[in-house]
Amino acid sequence: MPSDAPRLLVITYYFPPDGSVGGLRWAGIAKYLTRLGWKVSVLTAARQDGSDPAGDAQVEWCPRRRTLMDYYEVLRRSNGRSHSSFETASGVAPPSTRPGLLRVLRREVGACLTLPDWSRGWILRAALRARSLVRRFQPQFVVSSGPPHSAHLVAGMATMGSSVRWLIDLRDPWAGPFPTAWLSHSMYGTRAFHVLTPRLERLAFRAAHGVIANTPELAEALATKYPEVAIASIRNGVDPECLPPPAPHPYPGLGIAYVGTLYGSRDLGPVMQALHVFLQGHPEAAQAGSKLRVAGHADPPNALAREEEITSLGLERHVEVLGLLPRAQALDLLSRSRLAVVLAQDWDVQVPAKLYESMAMHIPTLVVAGEGSDAAVEGKRLGATVLDPSDIGGITRLLEHLWRNETPQSPPRGAPMTYAEIAALVQELLTGDGSRNGRPDRFGH
Repeated sequence: MPSDAPRLLVITYYFPPDGSVGGLRWAGIAKYLTRLGWKVSVLTAARQDGSDPAGDAQVEWCPRRRTLMDYYEVLRRSNGRSHSSFETASGVAPPSTRPGLLRVLRREVGACLTLPDWSRGWILRAALRARSLVRRFQPQFVVSSGPPHSAHLVAGMATMGSSVRWLIDLRDPWAGPFPTAWLSHSMYGTRAFHVLTPRLERLAFRAAHGVIANTPELAEALATKYPEVAIASIRNGVDPECLPPPAPHPYPGLGIAYVGTLYGSRDLGPVMQALHVFLQGHPEAAQAGSKLRVAGHADPPNALAREEEITSLGLERHVEVLGLLPRAQALDLLSRSRLAVVLAQDWDVQVPAKLYESMAMHIPTLVVAGEGSDAAVEGKRLGATVLDPSDIGGITRLLEHLWRNETPQSPPRGAPMTYAEIAALVQELLTGDGSRNGRPDRFGH
C-alpha cells in the first residue's frame, strides 16, 4: 500500500447489496474516493455476494447475532396470533390491545431489549472486528454512518486509544430533532429511548473529531445544541452509473410511481385525492390505463390508511400496491413512470434520498412537503415541483400538465448531486482546514 495514499475506514450497518437505501450514501462516496486515489475499507453487517458496489473499496462483512429481542419478537408474534384467535372466538379485545399501564410497560420492555437500536447483537462483534481493521489497515480517518446509530458506538470503541480521526455521519437525527409523527413509534416514543439516547449522542459527539449531517438544517440544529463540536453538512446524492437508461416502454396513460417506505407522517392521501379528481375530469386518462404504482414497505397503520383511502375514493383499478421490490425492479418502475412522488410531510430537517434518484433520471418529481422544510428547499434547488400536502388542487394541476405533455420542472440550480461531486467535497472536508463562525468545518487537522 503506498504510504502517501489517504486511508478511510467506513463503519455502516447497511451497505449494498442489501437493498437498503441507507447503504447507498457511503457506497457512492467510497466508490469515487477510490477513484481520487484513496484507500477505502468498509465494515458492514450486510452480507456480500461478490458484487462490486463500491469500486475498489475493500468490504468486510460482520454478521449480526440474534439477541433477546429477536426471541421476544417471535414470542410476541406467536402471542399476537393466539390473541387474534381469542378475539375472533369471543368478540373481546385481547389484553395487549387495551390502553393502560400494561401496554406502556410492554413498550418500555421492548425498547430496553432493543436499545441502543435494532442493530443490537452487532455492536460488540463489529467493534472487535473494527479494532482489528484499524491495526491492519491503519486509516487516517474513520467514518461511522447511521442509522442505526450504534455504528458510532462501534467506531468509538474501535478508535479508543488510537490517533485516527473519527467522524460521525448522520443520515437521520440520532437524539432529535424528530418529526412529530416519530414520537408515536414503538421505540422513539418510549421513556427509555428519551433517557438513554441523548446521553449516548452527547458522549459520542464529544469523543469524535467531528460530525457530518446530510442537510444544512440538521447541521445548524446540532451546532446550536453542541457549539463546541465541529459540525459540517454533506448532502446525499446519486451514482448515475447505477441508474438504468430511459425506459423504451413507458407505462400506458399517466404512470405515477411512489417508491419508498410508508411510515410515520408519510401519507399518499393527497396524491390519491388529486388522482381521483384528475380522473373524474379526464375519463380518457382513466381509459388509457393511468395508474399510481406503490412499491416499498408500509407500517401497519399506514398500510391500513392507504387501503381505506383507495376504497373510499374508488381507486381500486388505478392504484397498484406492489410491496417490496428488488432495487433493479424499483428503478425500472421509476424509469417507466411519468411522475415520481417523494413524501416528506413533517420532515423539517430531513430529505428522502429517493429524491436524488428520480431527478438524476430526469423524471418529473413531486415533493409533498411543508413550505420551508429542508425537503422543500432541496426539492426546489434540484428543480422538482414542491407542493404542500393540503394543496390538492396544485397536485391535480400538475397531473393535468403532465397529461398534456407539459413539463413543469424548473432547471436545477447547479448544486452538486452526483457522488463523484460529493466525494470531492468529502475529500476537501477531511483533508482541508478552515473555520466558520469560530467553529472548525474541516476535520483534517
